[in-house]
Amino acid sequence: MRKFYLLLLLVLLLIVPVLSLPRPTTAQGLPWQDKSTPFGVVAALGNRVRSDEIPAAVALMREAGVQWQREEIFWHEVQQEPGGPYRWDGNEQGMYNYDLAISAQARAGINILGLLTYNPAWFKGKNPTPDEWITDWGDYVYQTVARYGRERNQITYWELWNEPNLAASGYESGLYTVADFVRILEVGRAAALAADPRAKIVMGGLSSIWSVPPSEHYYDYFDYLDRVGQLGGWKHVDIIAIHPYRPDAPEGDAWRRDQSLTFGQEMQRLDGILRTYGAKPVWLTEWGWSSTRSWQGVNEDTQAFFLVRAYLHAIAHPSIEKVFWYDFRNDTQPEAPYDQPVYNEDEAEFHYGLLRRSYPLDPNRADLRKPAFVAYRTMTEMLGGLSLREVIRHGDEGIYWHRYSGNGRRVDVIWRTGNSIPALEVACGCRQALVRSWNGQVQHILASTAGILTLHPDALGAPLYVEYDQPPRHPAIFEATGHSLGGAFRTFWERRGGLARFGYPLTEEVIEPEPGTGRPRTVQYFERARFEYFPELRGSAYEVQLARLGDTALQRQGLDWRSLPSIENPDPACQWFPETGKQLCPPFLEAWQQAGGLDLAGLPLTDAFFATAVTGGTYRVQYFERARIEHHPANAGTPYEMQFGLLGREQFMRYDRMP
Repeated sequence: MRKFYLLLLLVLLLIVPVLSLPRPTTAQGLPWQDKSTPFGVVAALGNRVRSDEIPAAVALMREAGVQWQREEIFWHEVQQEPGGPYRWDGNEQGMYNYDLAISAQARAGINILGLLTYNPAWFKGKNPTPDEWITDWGDYVYQTVARYGRERNQITYWELWNEPNLAASGYESGLYTVADFVRILEVGRAAALAADPRAKIVMGGLSSIWSVPPSEHYYDYFDYLDRVGQLGGWKHVDIIAIHPYRPDAPEGDAWRRDQSLTFGQEMQRLDGILRTYGAKPVWLTEWGWSSTRSWQGVNEDTQAFFLVRAYLHAIAHPSIEKVFWYDFRNDTQPEAPYDQPVYNEDEAEFHYGLLRRSYPLDPNRADLRKPAFVAYRTMTEMLGGLSLREVIRHGDEGIYWHRYSGNGRRVDVIWRTGNSIPALEVACGCRQALVRSWNGQVQHILASTAGILTLHPDALGAPLYVEYDQPPRHPAIFEATGHSLGGAFRTFWERRGGLARFGYPLTEEVIEPEPGTGRPRTVQYFERARFEYFPELRGSAYEVQLARLGDTALQRQGLDWRSLPSIENPDPACQWFPETGKQLCPPFLEAWQQAGGLDLAGLPLTDAFFATAVTGGTYRVQYFERARIEHHPANAGTPYEMQFGLLGREQFMRYDRMP
């Protein structure tokens, strides 16, 4: 599908020239469209996922926070002969079960864009004129919309045809002229409204062509849209759809045969057509980058970065309502057996997905989620339900800075494409900000100074999320930090040591990627620990676990506990651990046992040693996998003689307005 421009694709660049695009503070004479649910994907479950795997696919879409999915309903699959019956429940291989695919998504609360394509089965390969099948086309549209629209109330929006401006899906599929496509729209709209008066019609998505010269087989989509408008096709649709694939980064200035165009300039040209023929919402019903290892693609992290940046640029443009990432799952050879997918690193078509191709489709598979999936999930978690309020920076010194808010939350998204790392001062009027990377990982918690803090976007091209004063999620709020505690975390906190053991919460619950798999893991940060929730272990003693903050603290000090001397002759009064070669002696032994021992504190990684306090006094400390225990002899006889170190606060809090 994407090969029409990949043949002459330019070398993709992460660092692109800084160009001025219009800020979304003005609608430029066009109405600011509804952007409340912009996050879509192309999954085409009925065509690409076997019936037995549809529940897993829907579960993964829900995990990712998908709001819209484009479901392509092939005419030649649901009706095999003229006037013949319609088959909606799949074939003998379990494919093309549209009833199952559409119902599963509707139950999951995922909005569906129904895509109706192409010419009928009985004319495949025969090059008929539309006159020979246009009546049958109307019947196909009517029957499909009646079934999933009026009767089942599962689909309201219908896209008629796909990429008619390209040879394969236009000229070679029976639409020989633009007038033929306009006729498809006219008959399709009439049939759809007859079947369901609530139906909304989306013009078949038109794709960019960058290197292929326009011809009667390949139209530049600007020319195609203009011709549709001239022929009166505008009145047959409610929404305009395009596929603005680019051979460079979302901010790039790519050469388009006779001129260079940034995405913003491309959309300005589209806006001109909208002003000429009538303002309508624009949906990007396909957009993506391939992570193939050939010269045509980008690496998987860059694909993830481009994904977020593309969505943010699109949302910031006045006329764009929705973006559908192409596609949800890597493709395979169409003729390959379903349970034996073909995997080719050098085939660009196989690597647009958010998920790697595998069989079976197992959500627990460790290598299933690509970085782009994790980036998509983080984007929807951070921005779902929020509205763009302001574009603060748009390429100035290579910095892009978008501000979102809504539902009591304030989130900034920042990324840089330039080489310098600036200090960005924010007058947030906030107490603190939670800074998270593109994949949702918490980087640090910034404490403001008089409502002002400083941000440093370190990673080139990687979006950074900054949430100001996370609103509490639970009624039980701790005034000391302004954060709440609830559910399984609250139960664990209260039963396993409370304030003395874990300290106050520093954040609310957040979703982070599980290392190595990208699976979602609910965590919460505390002064002395980080809680991790394992729903698969619900009801067991390991439902809530502690992160290895002790090990991390040593690494930050440049210490590898494996290189430290081991005890060869353990003290009889101590407990020796052969796994680490360290011993645990009183009074640390008793404190370790009272704190949950091996399950909660973990193995000792060091022996006890002396440390110097900020006040100048000395005390002894010992590091464990998940904790640091401190012995303060000055507090002898009080509950504060044995304390747990503030590892969470030390590792994640920043007080100097520097990351």
